[in-house]
Amino acid sequence: MASEPPAAPLQGAAVTGTPIAWTGNWLLLPVSASALMQQTANGTTIFVSMNGSQQNNAGLLYLTSGGSQPLPVNVPALTAQPGLLMNNWQANNLSVNNQSDNQQTSIWISLYGPGIPGQQPRALSVGTPTTLTGGQSAQGTAKPQFMQLTLQCTDSTLCVFGVIGGRLDSTGNNGYVISLNDSQNGNTGPNTGKTPPDGYYATTSGNTYKFQFNWGSSTVYVANMSAPNASSTQVTLSAF
Repeated sequence: MASEPPAAPLQGAAVTGTPIAWTGNWLLLPVSASALMQQTANGTTIFVSMNGSQQNNAGLLYLTSGGSQPLPVNVPALTAQPGLLMNNWQANNLSVNNQSDNQQTSIWISLYGPGIPGQQPRALSVGTPTTLTGGQSAQGTAKPQFMQLTLQCTDSTLCVFGVIGGRLDSTGNNGYVISLNDSQNGNTGPNTGKTPPDGYYATTSGNTYKFQFNWGSSTVYVANMSAPNASSTQVTLSAF
């Protein structure tokens, strides 16, 4: 099955007080602008942010949901490593506001997870490789046995995957973020003896990672959360 083209990244208008309707797809949010998702999914989601400035300008976002106190999210300058926030917004709305000091600090934002309004996950079938361009996702059903999700980059750029499924952890989430071709962090996570960066389950300097799990007969969701216009990746769900 041929890969569907990625959704075109949006660029919001910098109009203070007029939220941009946002569906979770990549959006370049200017300073003093806000984006609003009317209703999130009632389950784990992964919020991703990247500084869009070519200058050494640190960024700052504030997230609010359901009348909650604004949550600050720092967005470092001059980095290709996405910032991550895993949370369940419990089907409330989600507002993202760019309050960076420098007016040239637009910030890329996106949100991933089953049920996000702007996503139409591709079919993830056992044994069939699935191509995902930047911002695309896939969803399928695991068998009630040990399974393996093989994540692959098709070139040498940094690739970041989000995987959601299985039981909730102590934080109430069931998401895993894994980066490939990660020369900055190298090999971290399970069986490496090294702690991964905040928000990540594992990182590797290689272009392939094999994620093994046994979640019974349940839904498996995987997304290519790499930067906008990133190269294609490939994911394969297989059974032992």
